[in-house]
Amino acid sequence: MAPSPASPDSVFTGVLANLGLKATALGISVLLYAIVHGTQDAQQTFSVPLVASLPRTEMVLSDPLPPTIQVSLRGPRAKLRDLRAEGIAPLTLVLPPADATRIEVDGSQLDLPAGVRVEQLEPSELTLKWEKPVERVVPVRVALGSPPPGLVVEGTPVALPPTVLVRGLARRLEVLQAVPTDALDLTQAQRGSGERRVGLVVPDGLLAVDPERVAVRFSLREATTVHAFAHVPVAVLGGAAKTQPAVVAVRFVCPIDAHVPPRAEDLVAFVRIPEAHVDLVDVQVERGACTAEVTPARVIVRR
Repeated sequence: MAPSPASPDSVFTGVLANLGLKATALGISVLLYAIVHGTQDAQQTFSVPLVASLPRTEMVLSDPLPPTIQVSLRGPRAKLRDLRAEGIAPLTLVLPPADATRIEVDGSQLDLPAGVRVEQLEPSELTLKWEKPVERVVPVRVALGSPPPGLVVEGTPVALPPTVLVRGLARRLEVLQAVPTDALDLTQAQRGSGERRVGLVVPDGLLAVDPERVAVRFSLREATTVHAFAHVPVAVLGGAAKTQPAVVAVRFVCPIDAHVPPRAEDLVAFVRIPEAHVDLVDVQVERGACTAEVTPARVIVRR
């Protein structure tokens, strides 16, 4: 006789039977797996910062050391995971005297937890190239920030002192044209002359700059626009006469918001007939807030 199928209620009851014991067993299993898995050895590669301790010498390294080295570590998986999260302290490399050309990277100096060992270092050896630094006097290049709205820089800013003494690698100083300043902040500057102190930007390959700060003298003026008109008719006031030439060129330098007629035909250039008999008469223009330059400045008046 075939067995009768289990009812849903009996299946559900079987699942719930000894539920606390089953949960405890599952927890213990997970914990044992974590312990066993965490204690298993694994291998991982870490990037470790490299710090050089230089010897007492006037020589310097012509080629910089790498900022990091690759370290392959072996140890318990859990400890390697903690190292990955916390990071490894920089490795300090004490360089030998300047006559040495090579140095081995000593992984035993790494601060590692118990049970973690160094498997491989890359690079495991470094080449040292030493060079005696040189000095040279170079000009200072002023870097200016943007002036306030409505103002512009007038002329060329001047650095005081205009040159500085730099010290560094010979091949770098050979191509160094100037030492730039930090950008001079002009956002609060006002119209007229001013002077500010500013630091210098030390380019790569330089060991020292003397002085480290300079004064910068500058001048700000009102921003202007230039309007040039090539053929402006000349009118004669005070009598019937003609001018030679009959037209002039006018160049206006105006504040940005000043009104300037858009066409030469709208401009008014004129001369007044003098009481005395004078052939050359000054040409005048309505200039408003602008300054005007008229070419030619004087014309011949023929009555």
